[in-house]
Amino acid sequence: MKRSLPWIILAIAAGSIALNWLPPKTAKDDFDLTTFGKIPVLVGGRVKPVDTVARNSLLIIHGKQELRLEGGRRLSAMQWLTDVLFNAPVADRYPLFIVQNADVLGLFGWEQSDRKYFSFAEFTPFLRQVDEQAAQSDKLEAVQRSAYQSAILNLRNGLSLYQRLKNSIQPEGAQNFAGELHAFESSVPDAARAAREREMGENFDQAKLNEVAELVRRYVRLSEMAYMLAVPPVNPPGSSTFAKATADRSIPATANGDWRSVGESLLHSVAAGEIYPVVTEYAIIGDAYRAGDRSLFNQHVDLMANWFAKEEPNAARRTSFEFLFNRLEPFSQSMALYVLAFLLACASWLGGSALLRRSAFYLLLLALAIHTFGLVSRMCLQERPPVTNLYSSAIFIGWGA
Repeated sequence: MKRSLPWIILAIAAGSIALNWLPPKTAKDDFDLTTFGKIPVLVGGRVKPVDTVARNSLLIIHGKQELRLEGGRRLSAMQWLTDVLFNAPVADRYPLFIVQNADVLGLFGWEQSDRKYFSFAEFTPFLRQVDEQAAQSDKLEAVQRSAYQSAILNLRNGLSLYQRLKNSIQPEGAQNFAGELHAFESSVPDAARAAREREMGENFDQAKLNEVAELVRRYVRLSEMAYMLAVPPVNPPGSSTFAKATADRSIPATANGDWRSVGESLLHSVAAGEIYPVVTEYAIIGDAYRAGDRSLFNQHVDLMANWFAKEEPNAARRTSFEFLFNRLEPFSQSMALYVLAFLLACASWLGGSALLRRSAFYLLLLALAIHTFGLVSRMCLQERPPVTNLYSSAIFIGWGA
């Protein structure tokens, strides 16, 4: 039994890590955020899953990849981002932004206390002040900024990212967005006819022009604010026009094969005469989420995922693997194994146990294998060398050491 101890320890460690490979299960009566988290989008010039956008954004704004609410309730990054995208009034009340600098708190008339997380709703009356103060700080080099200037700049950047996320898929405050898009699509031909009549000096319907012009201004702002480019460069799935679009490719691909934001796609639809179906799909998904209609939400998320798997298999495989990579957290796993191997090695030195030394060695090999897997996977996903910033440098140096 004692001779088997190293193998038992190795098996337990490997088994606990292997559990992360199992796909997470979504209850039938819950929103399928797992599938939604695998949907490809373009951010920072790279196609990545929505899950990665959620994790990175929450880490930038909140400093963690999980949000803790009052009463001990915890929100995953995907739960948080889905609220931000589709139910902003709720997300606006989450204690998200970190403010600990006394001078920054004083700018809003708040006193310093043990509390350090604040919601977007609390900052809403002070957004202009934050922008003005941050603009002054932004003129200075990083080494020249005071603690206050660095803190206000970080706060501005977090607030800006949050606002861009809220306007990535639909305009902030949208309710029946699918209905709005249907009305917009129906009004465009009448507005175009009214515009031609005005140019010819004939009587025209000013109300139709005003209606479409207002929506166009709304979508211009949506295009300018968007953080994610969610519309792929090919004909996406849709609820009513998907079959037609995929059959005759009547909806043109974007210029140079680029991804587009929802707002930009809506602006292009004025000339195309038809809204890109993926935009309609996102609208239905958002409306279903706000209404608490889990069945409708999951149905259209599955439609999107299945279409990507069929029509954009490379993007689908890439984002599915990155989703798995995010869940595995290979660097955290390998770090834990390194620490455990070190503790076993220390125990073996104190007790002179060869079994503990062998156990430590086996765990070290497992940790190295997982660490190597993480490095290679990260390089493939980002299509970059392993050393691009301090974080990646530390990971690479740790592997080399």
